[in-house]
Amino acid sequence: MVCPNCGNKIPKEATHCAYCKLSVEKIVSASNKEAKRALRNREKDRVVMSTYRPSDVNKTKLLLLSIFLGWAGGHCYYVGRMGRGFTILLCLIIGICFAAIPETWTLHAYLSGVVAGALGFACVFTWWMDILNICLNRFKIPVVLKGSEMPKDMDN
Repeated sequence: MVCPNCGNKIPKEATHCAYCKLSVEKIVSASNKEAKRALRNREKDRVVMSTYRPSDVNKTKLLLLSIFLGWAGGHCYYVGRMGRGFTILLCLIIGICFAAIPETWTLHAYLSGVVAGALGFACVFTWWMDILNICLNRFKIPVVLKGSEMPKDMDN
């Protein structure tokens, strides 16, 4: 498991992160549903990104959404990553628009082809990397830790 606070690896038998003292119990009982609510209410300081999948996120549903709607960011909307989902969808729409520009318009056909190709590649690459990350349990999911009190950094 990776600590969502400091990013260091936590051994399986540990009860807390050795670097920032975050309790493993807080990570395991984290909630994606609360994170979505906190993000809607603009309480970003309570939300952390974690590769540990909380119990309220179904991995099968997340993977199927990624496979079938990932090209449009569907899996990002499911876990509450609205900005990422919107960016993927926007790149897709702009890429399609540039690909649809006829050669007779004032915009040079080569330039529109390059832009459409670059945006298309970015969408497909992001889509396939997200599928791979979900399969390998490395896809970052926003969560709110129980108690929502993040430990202070050790430097302070």
